[in-house]
Amino acid sequence: MTCMEDFGKKSIVHSNAGMKIKNPREELAMLIMRRGLVLAIMGFLLFAFPLLSARAAEDGVTDTEILIGTSQALTGGMAFIGNQNVNGTKIMINEINAKGGIHGRKIKQFVMDDAYQTPRHVANLRRMIEQDKVFCFVFNLGTHTVAASLPILNQYKVPLYGAATQGKMFDKEPYVFSDAASWRQLVIQSIRYMMKEKGKKKIAIFYWDNALGQEHLEGAREYMKAIGSSLVAEERFKEEDQDMSSQAIRLKKSEADLVLLGTSPTGGAKIAKAMHIIGYSPDMVGPLMLASPGFLNVAGKDAEGLYIALPFLSPMDDAVASYRELAKKYYPDKPFDNQVLAGMANVFVFAEGCRRAGKDLTREKFIKAVETIGHKNYDMPFYKGAEFVYAPGRHRASSSVILAQIQDGKLKQVTDWLHWKDMPVPEIQ
Repeated sequence: MTCMEDFGKKSIVHSNAGMKIKNPREELAMLIMRRGLVLAIMGFLLFAFPLLSARAAEDGVTDTEILIGTSQALTGGMAFIGNQNVNGTKIMINEINAKGGIHGRKIKQFVMDDAYQTPRHVANLRRMIEQDKVFCFVFNLGTHTVAASLPILNQYKVPLYGAATQGKMFDKEPYVFSDAASWRQLVIQSIRYMMKEKGKKKIAIFYWDNALGQEHLEGAREYMKAIGSSLVAEERFKEEDQDMSSQAIRLKKSEADLVLLGTSPTGGAKIAKAMHIIGYSPDMVGPLMLASPGFLNVAGKDAEGLYIALPFLSPMDDAVASYRELAKKYYPDKPFDNQVLAGMANVFVFAEGCRRAGKDLTREKFIKAVETIGHKNYDMPFYKGAEFVYAPGRHRASSSVILAQIQDGKLKQVTDWLHWKDMPVPEIQ
């Protein structure tokens, strides 16, 4: 108990230690010092704690949830691929959440349809960042769409794990990760294998008049030049083109024994049919999307014998058998194809990045964590046997490729992993 009497003359303090009488001036000075110290501490706390809170409160991350965004083509010409991609992400998200999530947090996915249109894709991302406050994006589809979204990703420093495109333009982007080989790497690996192992000598290309096709073309030119040769024909098309007969005739006149297809499923089906109509049946190698059931249904018998450059294991590989069963569990009426597998694989590695980032999850920590993932320190069933390495400045993990072939309407693996060794061109430009 304390009481003060006639403060101007003396101060009497009653305590368990007995009674002491102090000089009023001395006590006043001590009181001022104490109050000054308290005010200083209070000021520091008021200044510091909001900053600490701001650092801890990352958009899209709560004690129980990690909110991710995905923009895919759920309608339009690429809808089959887009919906299968999303199905794959959902399967893996459900499995991770069923096992307790990541550090106690469940993954919540916000999916928007962009119909494979650039303006809608960019608008989707802006809305999900500014309004929905997503932590990051997982498996957004399209080269032109993702390219157009780079300014907003860089502005807000929001990561995109697993761009659903194999465009090389994203290889060194600070906020974009790509797990599988680029189109450039796929086409170079394909040419080398087909020339060395299949004895092909005259190489031509049929390519889509967009970024996807252009990268196939540039990669083919780069490799042929490096080995002292050149392409015997270069034919392009636009998606709206209906008649491919003139391109087919010119390809036949070139006498190419291998035609590279840098195409969409629609363009690939049309040129295969046009070539077969005029009795021209060279070997052909195409990208992953030409293995989709949608392409196979359209192309029919014209797809027979087509080689597909796979950036990850075939859906029929034993290493992913358990994931085939998961797909049947969630989508019994949907095929387990490369798109579903790709969606699952991207969420699988995304989740590992979140685990490595720790309980205090931030975008910066997530990026640094992903940059530590590689085949030597992490078992990745979807890339088993591939050389898979992320690192600071290396945001495309793999350049390894498997060649498969469409036989009797089904995709059959015909090579082991082809690694980037003894190449006359650099792995990443």
